[in-house]
Amino acid sequence: MSNWIAITIQDLYDSKVAGLINAANSASLGAGQLDRTTGIIADVTAEIRRKVARCNQLDQDVTAIPGGLKTLALDIICCRIKTALEIDLMDGERDLLRQRNAELNRIADGKDLVDPPDNPMPANFNQTDVGVQVASKQRRQASAHKMKGLL
Repeated sequence: MSNWIAITIQDLYDSKVAGLINAANSASLGAGQLDRTTGIIADVTAEIRRKVARCNQLDQDVTAIPGGLKTLALDIICCRIKTALEIDLMDGERDLLRQRNAELNRIADGKDLVDPPDNPMPANFNQTDVGVQVASKQRRQASAHKMKGLL
């Protein structure tokens, strides 16, 4: 079994209210918008990976998070779906969300451990730049001559 997993819509169906997920993927969508859930899953995954990367090695699979954080991720995703649908969170959900964010902050601070990655990022990979391509060209310098006519 893998230490790191990708959260899927099926994981949400298995653990949360299917009607909420269906509503997120059909109600009040903008023009050209296929669903909300896929984007919310990607956003939460990226957020978790950023927190984990502060004190832990990441898996090469950019869709994967530590398996031990699956329930945490599903709880956060569910709250974000409700927010997207403009459904108020209940007090218990707000408390759970605060608790889940505190857990992520403990991981980011190196106070809690996560499962080791199945396919670790190379040792020379700068984990703070996850998901960002950094250009290697020299920095362009503005000059009065180059800027002439822009104003």
